[in-house]
Amino acid sequence: MTPRLLLVAALLGCCPGSASHLRDASVHGPPETVLALAGGYVTLPCSVSIKASDDFPTVEWSKEGLQPNVVFLYRNGCETPEMKNPAFRYRTSLIVKELNNGNLSLRISNVQLSDAGSYRCMRLWRTAPREITTVELVVGAVSEPKLSVRPTKGGGVTLQCSAHCWLPEPEVSFLDEHGNDVGGDEPKRDKEARGCFSVRRRATLRDAGERVTCRVHQGDINQTREVEVLLPGNCSFVSPSEE
Repeated sequence: MTPRLLLVAALLGCCPGSASHLRDASVHGPPETVLALAGGYVTLPCSVSIKASDDFPTVEWSKEGLQPNVVFLYRNGCETPEMKNPAFRYRTSLIVKELNNGNLSLRISNVQLSDAGSYRCMRLWRTAPREITTVELVVGAVSEPKLSVRPTKGGGVTLQCSAHCWLPEPEVSFLDEHGNDVGGDEPKRDKEARGCFSVRRRATLRDAGERVTCRVHQGDINQTREVEVLLPGNCSFVSPSEE
């Protein structure tokens, strides 16, 4: 092998993403799943055991399928922002006061639906195999429902409940003052470009002298939102949420 080829081989062997380093990596357990809601913040867990005599590792958080895939890089005691994917600019950070305790968890603010996916926390040591922890982020979306009431020709009222941009798709139901489901039409669903669902449902009631609640529920992310209205007898009424 020529000197030039030897140099290239040596450089490749030192690259962080090289196959030889990945083979030497220590992977910590199966992926942990974390749930977040769009618009909020989330912490992806990652930790390391640090001794007083140890050099602090380089910490690289990356997201599978993203190009460039780095969402946060901590090296030589500070962040390296120029390596970060622009989609995560100003949105990711470590908990600085916890670093010396080995807490390398990643905080993501203003969570987006597109943030969902598999993340990798990689700790790179100078004299030891790198360590890798994988975290699966599931992102849900919720919003407050809107409920409108319109009179019908037959003397009753028609309710319409709208739930905008939920993920996963929610169930919409109407409940009387005793918590009983009063039924309704088949829900109408629209999938938005962002990937979330907007759902509308109507119900017609003949007895207009009662309180009715619209409940929007998504069991997979354990989220429920409700809005209620008191229906005055023989009067048309529009709820404040539609004004």
